[in-house]
Amino acid sequence: MDTQADDRPACGACRKRKLRCSRDLPQCLHCRRIGTACSYDADREKPGVKTGAVEALRRRVDALEDAVFHQGGTSGEGSHVPHQDPKGVASALCEGLELLLGQLQRSNGHKRLFNADSEEPETGDTLQSPFQHPPLPPKKRRRNGRLIEPDDNADLPSVLLPAYVLEAVVDLYFSQVQPWIPIFHEKRFRQRLNDPDKRCHLEVVLHAMVVALLKHVEREVTAGLDGIERICERSRRIVVLTAMNDLHVENLQALTILCFEDIGSGRLSRAWPIVGSLTRTVEYLQLSVESEHHDKGPVLQPRPCLPQPQDWVEEEERRRVFWTIFNLDRFCSVTTGWNTSLTSNDVHRRLPADGGFWTDEETVTTPFFGIWDKSAGKIGNLIAFLPTDYNASESPRNRFNPNQTNSHQPKAPEEKVDMSTVGAFAYRVEATESLSRVTTFFLQQRINYRDRQEMGSWLMRFKELDLRLVSWKLFLPQKWKDSNISRQPTVVNMDPNLTLAHITHNTSMILLHQRIAYPPSEWLEVVKLPILSSAETCEAAAAETANITQKYLDNSPEKSIVDSLFVFCVFVSARVLLVHWRYYKTDLSTDLWTLIQFLDTMSARWSGQDTGGGSLAAKYSSQIKGIYTKCQGDASFKPDVLGYSNEIEWNGRTAEADNHLTDITRVNAGLGDHQHIPSHGPGPSPTIEHGGAVASYADISSPSHTQFVGAQQRNILNPTNLDHAPHSMMLSNSAGPMGYSTGSPDELTAVTSILLDQQYSEMDRIISLNNANFASDVAYIQ
Repeated sequence: MDTQADDRPACGACRKRKLRCSRDLPQCLHCRRIGTACSYDADREKPGVKTGAVEALRRRVDALEDAVFHQGGTSGEGSHVPHQDPKGVASALCEGLELLLGQLQRSNGHKRLFNADSEEPETGDTLQSPFQHPPLPPKKRRRNGRLIEPDDNADLPSVLLPAYVLEAVVDLYFSQVQPWIPIFHEKRFRQRLNDPDKRCHLEVVLHAMVVALLKHVEREVTAGLDGIERICERSRRIVVLTAMNDLHVENLQALTILCFEDIGSGRLSRAWPIVGSLTRTVEYLQLSVESEHHDKGPVLQPRPCLPQPQDWVEEEERRRVFWTIFNLDRFCSVTTGWNTSLTSNDVHRRLPADGGFWTDEETVTTPFFGIWDKSAGKIGNLIAFLPTDYNASESPRNRFNPNQTNSHQPKAPEEKVDMSTVGAFAYRVEATESLSRVTTFFLQQRINYRDRQEMGSWLMRFKELDLRLVSWKLFLPQKWKDSNISRQPTVVNMDPNLTLAHITHNTSMILLHQRIAYPPSEWLEVVKLPILSSAETCEAAAAETANITQKYLDNSPEKSIVDSLFVFCVFVSARVLLVHWRYYKTDLSTDLWTLIQFLDTMSARWSGQDTGGGSLAAKYSSQIKGIYTKCQGDASFKPDVLGYSNEIEWNGRTAEADNHLTDITRVNAGLGDHQHIPSHGPGPSPTIEHGGAVASYADISSPSHTQFVGAQQRNILNPTNLDHAPHSMMLSNSAGPMGYSTGSPDELTAVTSILLDQQYSEMDRIISLNNANFASDVAYIQ
C-alpha cells in the first residue's frame, strides 16, 4: 500500500459513482474490478471558500463603506483611502459583493446530485428555501439487473412545501379526513404547529397529510408545484423511513393517515404491511390499555415507551389513535378473511368520548368495550357471556384530578354503565367490531354441513349473532334514534361516523344472512334453512344502505371523501343484489345501478386532481360491472356468495375489468336507462326449488323487515347494552318456540325450529332512514 494513499484524493471514477476509493496505484480496487480507467487529480482543490478569503473581502467592504460615508480615512491595514466619487465607490462596493457571492457559489458547485443511470454529475444549488419546491428524489440505481432505492437517508431531506400550500393541506385534513379518523385535537395541533420548539415533532405528520391531501388542494394553490404525484411519493417515503425509526405517537398518527390514503386509493398491498406494524406498535406503546392500568399487569412489567399523558385531552387523543388502528385491523380482517391482530388478550381500553366533550376539553369517563375471546368462541360454545365486564370495578374519580368527581361518571361501581359520554365515533367502533365478529365467529368457522351436530351448533351461532345485532340496533340511545335533533330542521348535517355506523350494521346483517339466504343446493338436502327470511333481510339491508348513502352524498360537500369502510359497505350491498338476482332468477333491483353510481361518485371525489389515479371505489365498481357482464354472457353463471374477499386486485393504481371494457362501457351508458335489465314481466312469481323445498318468492315480500315489532322483540332481548354489561344479558333458554336447550336429542332440529318461527323471522333488523337519526348540530360529535 502506498504510504501517501491516505493523502491522495479519490480517483475520478469513484467520485462519479460515490464509491469509497482504495487509492491504490496505478488502479484502485473498484477500477480494477470493473475495468475502467483510473486517474487521480493531484491538483484537486478542496471544496469550500479558501482560508482567509471571507476575512479579506470583509476588510475590503469595510474600507469601501468608510470611503462612502466619510469620504476618506484609514483602512484596516493602515493605508489611506483618497477622496473618490460616490458613484465609483458604490460601483466598487458592488463588485466586492459580487466577488463574495461568486466564491460562495463556486463552493456550492462542489455539491452535486448524481444521475446514477448516466453517471454524469449535475451541479446545482442545494440551498433550500421553505418556499421552494423540494428537490425530487434521485433516480434509482441498477444493481445486478434490478432497481434499488438510494441507500442513504440524505437522499430524502425533510424539506416541506411552501407555507401557504401546507396551510391548505392542514385545513383540508381537518375538513376531509379528520371526521373519519379523528386522531388529533385540532386546537392543540395548531398550537403545536405554531410553536417552533414543538413543530419539529409534527413534520412526519405534515408529510403524511401532504400524501393524502395534496391532490385535493385547489389548482390555484398548487400551480407553482411540478409533479404532485412525485411529491406525494417522496413524502410517503419520508414518512415510512421516519416513522419506522422510532416509537412516538406522532409516528403512529402519520402511518395511520398513510393507510387511510393507500386503502382508499386501492393500493392495498402497500397498506396491509403498515396495518400489521401498527397493530404491534400500539402494544409496544401500551396504547391498547388504559394508562392507569399499566401497573396492574404481570410480575414482569413491560418496558414503558411513552411518558404519562399530561392531561385527559392527551389521553383521549391516544385512545382515539388506538381505536382508529383497531378499526383498520378489523377492516383488514373483514375484507381479506385474515385473522384479527388485536385480541381480547391485548385490549383493555375505554371507548372514545363524545367529540363535543373532547373539543371543549371537558373531562369525562367512558365505559370499557369488551373484546370477545377467540378461544372461547369456538362453534359449540355459547357466546352470551364472552365479553369481560371491566366496568364493575371502576372507580368514579378522575385520575387527572383525584379530588373531583365528574358529573358524567357513575357514582358507584354497582350502577349500570353510563353511555351518555360516548359519541358517534364510539358507535362506529362498536359497529365495526360487530362486522368483524360475523367474520371471525361465524364465516371463518370450519363446518361439516353433513354433520348434524356441527350444523346445529353453527346455526345456533347464527342465531346468537343475529340477536346481538338486533339488540345493538334496538337499544341505541334515544338521542341517536330521534327523527331530528338539529336546531335547524331544514339543514341536514349528517355525522360521518354515525352514518357509517348505521350502514356498517346493515352490512353485518348482509354478511351474516347471505350464506343462509343463498346456500349451496347440497345443504338443503341435509337441513331446512330460513332462506326466504334471510334473503329478505339481505335485500332490505341493501336497499336501506342505498337510501342512507344517497342522503349522505346529497347533503355533503361535492368534494368530500368517504372512508374505505363506507365504500366496502356499498360494494357488499350492490354485490348481494347481483347474487340474489342470479340465485332466485327474479327481477334485478334498480338499487344496483344506484349503488354503482355511488361507487363512481366516491371514486371521482377520492381522485381529486389525480384524474389518472385509481381508487378502491373504482375497483369495486369495476368488479360489480364485471360480475354483471359475466351473468349476461353466461346464463348458468352464479357469483360466489362469499367471493368478495378474493375478487379485488391489490396492486396498481388503475381499476380492473380491462377484459370487459366494451361491455362495461355499455353498462355505464345504460345506468340512466334500465331497458337492458332482464325482467320476467307480468305473470306468476318465479319459484325456488332446492332439495324438495318449494316456495313462491312472492311470500317474502309481504311483511316488511323494517316494520317495528317491539313487543315481540322485548320477549327475546333484555334492554341492556350487551358489550358493556354482558352478564345481565341471557339468551332465552325457556321452553317454547324461542327457547333452546343444549340437552335436545337433536340439536339441529331444535335450532331450525327457532329460526323458522314467524316471531323470530319478523324481527326488526335493519336500520332505515325512517327509524334512525343521522343529523346533528354538534360541530365535533365523533
